[in-house]
Amino acid sequence: EVSTLKDLFGLASNEHDVSMAKYSRLPKRKENEKLKAEVSKEVANARRKQHLSSLQYYCALNALQYRKRVAMMEPILGYTRGQINFFKKGAEMFSKRMDSFLSSVSGMVQSIQGELDAEAEKMRISQQDLMSVNESVYTPDSDVTSPAINRNLIQKAGYLNLRNKTGLVTTTWERLYFFTQGGNLMCQPRGAVAGGLIQDLDNCSVMAVDCEDRRYCFQITTPTGKAGITLQAESKKEYEEWICAINNISRQIYLTDNPE
Repeated sequence: EVSTLKDLFGLASNEHDVSMAKYSRLPKRKENEKLKAEVSKEVANARRKQHLSSLQYYCALNALQYRKRVAMMEPILGYTRGQINFFKKGAEMFSKRMDSFLSSVSGMVQSIQGELDAEAEKMRISQQDLMSVNESVYTPDSDVTSPAINRNLIQKAGYLNLRNKTGLVTTTWERLYFFTQGGNLMCQPRGAVAGGLIQDLDNCSVMAVDCEDRRYCFQITTPTGKAGITLQAESKKEYEEWICAINNISRQIYLTDNPE
């Protein structure tokens, strides 16, 4: 069951990546609003499916963990009770201690089972709430007119599209997880156990750029003026917050006593 749910979660994640790639390629000029709405709906459905499959997968993992805890104690409990019933004569010598032990183990098993039932009920309610939530929660750039933007960030994390040159005139875009750590921009590909340094942000500059008719692109420039990496955010809010956060970090605001 767990392996099946893991595979379903992987498939849902891949579907989400495919839909996000289609969404990222939407042109910013002369764009077809009907096409944008269709792709946005596809992204929202993929995100809902990924969220639901992740909840089911983690719920199965939690249940497996509880069963592992109980699996060792239940045979011991049954064996011990069988021994007591079989050796009734000897039971009188240590019945009080054994009764206390059995009572303690039984209580522990019941407690673990209760935790499992509570966790399963909690996950069931979460899945029901997930199915009834408004689609706009999963739709990228749903509040494009007036998003709430935090311009005082000194750290930021999330998925961005990274532009890679594959030839003299050809490029590819790769969706990766980025996060800031001190004065560094880190990148962690899917499946990696840790992130790696991709850009030292101290004294760098960041600006919005037009790139291949894609929306929400920005470029990080090194202190020497050399063009660094080009990134694409999925929404106006993420785009502006990333630019503000990188700009704040490049000025080393994170090192002050009161960054805010």
